Amino acid sequence: MTTIPTMIPAAVRSRMERAEARRAYAELSDSLNETFDDLYTAADHDERAALLDFAAQVTCRLADLHTAAWGPDADADGQPMADSLTSSAALLGQVAATERAVIGAGPPLQRWIGDAVALQQDQYAAELMIWVRLAHTCEPGQRAAYLHRLRDLTAGHLGDTAAEILAVLAEIEIRRAAGQRRPEPPTWWFTAPRIVIGAFFAALAAIVAVPGLEDGTRDVLAVALLAVVAVFFGGLWLIARRGSGAR
Repeated sequence: MTTIPTMIPAAVRSRMERAEARRAYAELSDSLNETFDDLYTAADHDERAALLDFAAQVTCRLADLHTAAWGPDADADGQPMADSLTSSAALLGQVAATERAVIGAGPPLQRWIGDAVALQQDQYAAELMIWVRLAHTCEPGQRAAYLHRLRDLTAGHLGDTAAEILAVLAEIEIRRAAGQRRPEPPTWWFTAPRIVIGAFFAALAAIVAVPGLEDGTRDVLAVALLAVVAVFFGGLWLIARRGSGAR
């Protein structure tokens, strides 16, 4: 992160540091979304494990940055968002371990099974047994079913926000099973901006052409029109960020 000079007033320096943290947070969020995009097409288990491990590392970094960027806010369950991100990162790493276990490149499956047997009376025994089954399963559709089940089980002790990452991975597996890639944006996503831009220039030309308007009135109307367009594209940006899982 860029060093902020110490002679700058504390309040200004705090705002600069927060802006820098948010910039880094946005870049990491974009990198995370691109990694999830790659999971739609990656078939090799080693490659998928590497992508999941990278996603876990990025999510850990997001957890480290979250308070600096957005403050100590809580998720829908009332838990600190930074803690939920840390839990999500751990789940991503665990799923990566199951990808490697499928091809015998991770910890021996006997250890997974042994842990599950040892914890049969433990409150997490059912969850661990699903992890064991996931570590035995390579078929995307079945992996999706296990990931959905794990999402429900882990939400009980990690919270819905942290566990939701497993639902994201399950959706990817479902689309892989169907031979589909990540869904493309609807047609209106591309046509609506063109229509709005065209309407903006047409309205701007009309404002200029209307006789009798004072220059100040023209300026106000032009600024208002520009503000409407800015709100429209800001809304599209927020939809895109929410749809891709970013904050």
